[in-house]
Amino acid sequence: MLHLAGKILFLCAFVGYYAKAETEEQLKQIFVDILLKCSEDFPPTPAEIELLKNKKLADSTNMKCMFACTYKKTGMMNEKGEISVEGINNLSKKYFANNPEKTKKALAYADACKSVNDVKVSDGEKGCERAALLFKCTIEKAAEFDLIN
Repeated sequence: MLHLAGKILFLCAFVGYYAKAETEEQLKQIFVDILLKCSEDFPPTPAEIELLKNKKLADSTNMKCMFACTYKKTGMMNEKGEISVEGINNLSKKYFANNPEKTKKALAYADACKSVNDVKVSDGEKGCERAALLFKCTIEKAAEFDLIN
């Protein structure tokens, strides 16, 4: 069930966009591995997994922190608990080097969601609350930037 949870989470978190990269299998595996590792510290409940299937994040510290862990380990969030536009852009440029249109969309996505850094959060460098904001932004912007199917 945990492997299934990793795949579901992979599809729900910004990474759904990256899954369309030419290096799809390698990239999927990297993110699934990171999600699974983070889910060891922040295990999702069956109910939380069901919410993710519907592109919704449970309002639990556990789930928010699992995404913060994942975003930090992928470079999408810095150690201060802030969204790393530079990190997202570096991932985009690396995995979409041969596809300028995908790169352009990914860079625009990072720019569109960077405002989550302006929101005051109470957990500071932990980044859990901000990770939830990035998740929400990703879902809201998915259609605009062709992120998640």
